[in-house]
Amino acid sequence: MVPLHIWIQAARLRTLPLAFAVIALGTGLAFKINEYLHWGIFALAVFTAGAYQILSNYANDLGDGLRGTDDHRTGEKRAIASGLITADQMKRAVNLWTVLALFGGGGLSFLAFQERIPLLVLFSLLNVAAVLAAKSYTMGPKPYAYWGGGDFFVFLFFGLVGVLGSANLYGTLHWSFLFPALVAGAYSAAVLTLNNLRDVETDAIAGKRTLVVRFGYKWGRGYFKALLIIGNVLSLLFALYWAALDGNQYLLLFHIAFGVLLSRVVFIRFARARDSLALDALLKPMALMTLLYCIGTALSLNL
Repeated sequence: MVPLHIWIQAARLRTLPLAFAVIALGTGLAFKINEYLHWGIFALAVFTAGAYQILSNYANDLGDGLRGTDDHRTGEKRAIASGLITADQMKRAVNLWTVLALFGGGGLSFLAFQERIPLLVLFSLLNVAAVLAAKSYTMGPKPYAYWGGGDFFVFLFFGLVGVLGSANLYGTLHWSFLFPALVAGAYSAAVLTLNNLRDVETDAIAGKRTLVVRFGYKWGRGYFKALLIIGNVLSLLFALYWAALDGNQYLLLFHIAFGVLLSRVVFIRFARARDSLALDALLKPMALMTLLYCIGTALSLNL
């Protein structure tokens, strides 16, 4: 029997803020329009997002562990590479969380769209797609992390699908929601880029062709900075739009305060980070800043 704390460690809880962030943001965006919150939908959405993320983390541990990619990884030790969990045990965990994620997403789709069949079908298909994406990051014959597709899928599911899908659970969409959805996607991709910058040498040896491996370490550092700048610009545009539309100054004030904090907590420290340990130390702050952006935007928009 594997002790519970080993399973918790393998679940990589520091990645969960990204999953919960998009739910909080989408819910806050929807509330701005219809002033309606269904706590059952919200709770099930949080559970499903967490299930997707834990499934992805277990599947990544399994896929990278079997390929030997984690043998010399910097940062927290992966369970299979360190021998704490066997491949067979991890496969059973992946299967369990696959079922939990499918049932969670299926129940969420039914709860939100039981009277709107086309949307029920669409979100049921998105649920299956999200589960497949979570499993195939490093698993399967052609895992997309190994040919550089990770950034696209992170941007898609932690940005557009996560945020806009969460808002649409309450039957609400607005064209301006695209801006914060893109911000969340950019910041989530920035977290992945930090991870790939940290592991660029070991990934290259293992044949894991991330974008950083493909285009080089220097390009990857510029790419990370670009993601932060793009996210900040889109955040400003969203704040200015709502300030002009209904006079909401709180969102603009939050944007300014968040930009200053992001610069101090991440951007300046990143400029000084020149080794894998320093880059690894930025992963948690970047994930928490993404969560802060999502929650702060949701709250300040509704003040």
